[in-house]
Amino acid sequence: MSEPIAEEGRGSRRDSQGTSDAVQRDRDADRREAALDAREHEVQAREDVLADRSAEAHAILAEAEARDRQAEARDSVADDRDHAASFQSFLHDDDLAPGIAARRNAGLDRSSSKDDRASAANDRVKLTDDGGTTPQAEDDDAAQH
Repeated sequence: MSEPIAEEGRGSRRDSQGTSDAVQRDRDADRREAALDAREHEVQAREDVLADRSAEAHAILAEAEARDRQAEARDSVADDRDHAASFQSFLHDDDLAPGIAARRNAGLDRSSSKDDRASAANDRVKLTDDGGTTPQAEDDDAAQH
């Protein structure tokens, strides 16, 4: 009678060890699942940040393009004004004041266009800038040397 009890004892040790192994596997699986969930949340947070950055970049590019279009329109008007003043001078107008004023205004329009283009270019640089200098700063440095 002793022997069957001993065998029964061995079997129950295997069962309890098997049960503890199963419990350990379940715990490990739960930890892995929790770690996976945490990684998924991190990835989602990164994707949200990237989407926000992308939207911001698109807005900056749209503003830069709008300034470029304004600069082009201003340049076109300045060219027309300058051409009209030159044509008037060619016809030997004795009164030079309107021609001078028109050329001055055309020059001011071109200057404003240049400023708009520089601002638009700086906005584009800021999108890709990783701590470097802007083209305006590089131009200023080159002018000083």
